[in-house]
Amino acid sequence: MARLTFPIVRAGLVVDVMINLEASVLVPLRSSGGGPSPVPGRGLIDTGSDISAVGWPILQQLGIPVLRSTSTQGIGASLAVNLYEVSLHILDAQNVGLPWLSHPSLVVMELASVVPFDALIGMDIIQTCTMLVDGPGHQFMLDF
Repeated sequence: MARLTFPIVRAGLVVDVMINLEASVLVPLRSSGGGPSPVPGRGLIDTGSDISAVGWPILQQLGIPVLRSTSTQGIGASLAVNLYEVSLHILDAQNVGLPWLSHPSLVVMELASVVPFDALIGMDIIQTCTMLVDGPGHQFMLDF
């Protein structure tokens, strides 16, 4: 089993992420020598979200089209959101040789611009690994 370890910071459970086109779109582009480079960013673990989210600037930079529109329940209100299909990877940007927690095909919602992160990591990803929070040790681990 692979493990990534991150410090607990003032902002919370923050991870490094790489986001790109969904794998079935990206692989043929790569095999012909093309395709965009993955976009690095900062993600925040959000156990209150069922689905992960990616910021609009990254979705726009990669040219990812809207998959469909739907609604989600926010705090106190229902909100209209667009859904997109991406590949999303959690990694240790300081040591990229460590294993990555990879999701080559993941449906995400567009992240509100008021959130100061590039991605929110929701329960759709959290449920694919074991997360251990060591409060006294000021760190958390993802085993996958």
